[in-house]
Amino acid sequence: MPQPIAICLEDCYSPHESLRFLQCVAGSGPDFRLLLAQDGRVLWQEEATGKEGAAWCRIFVTGDQRLGVIRDAPMPAGARVSRAGRRVDLEPGKPVILMEGDYVAHPGRCYRVHIHGAAARAAEPTYLQSNEPARHTLARLAAAGIIAVTALTGAGCPREQPVNEQPEARSAAQPQPVVIPDPPVTEPDKKTEPIETRLRPPDVAN
Repeated sequence: MPQPIAICLEDCYSPHESLRFLQCVAGSGPDFRLLLAQDGRVLWQEEATGKEGAAWCRIFVTGDQRLGVIRDAPMPAGARVSRAGRRVDLEPGKPVILMEGDYVAHPGRCYRVHIHGAAARAAEPTYLQSNEPARHTLARLAAAGIIAVTALTGAGCPREQPVNEQPEARSAAQPQPVVIPDPPVTEPDKKTEPIETRLRPPDVAN
């Protein structure tokens, strides 16, 4: 059984600063089941069971100890991985290997992946600034009115714009189009590896 890996998912369009960094543990098997849901939640273990239709990708550890992301058959199209200007769309049943700083995105959602190394055991996803499970943090902030319900369903994501692009002139009466944002574009500090896609699904059931 592969050793679990501690990761942090950075929400590029977080509705509140305390919801920006989510600490998770990825692995293989039901104890480490980790789904990114379309409503902005990260589903874990039992709450992720049978929820593939509500998610757009699953993060796991491969048999050769690499962090991977996969789009299972019931999941909708549109998920992708970006690295240093390159982009790969997730195809059903074909894992993509993740590296530090990669972006995993779906229309209305974008996360930057930070890999922290080996983990001793499974752990419920927890926001970095809150000493409580992520589900409790979301419920507490929503109840306090700090975040709107629409923020948890992907509404109002900003448009990404290159720094050398001139702003478009718009009159006040013109409606703003709905634009699906891309991951932020950053210049790589060093030569980066191409994005690896594997043709076979993982051997360990997850």
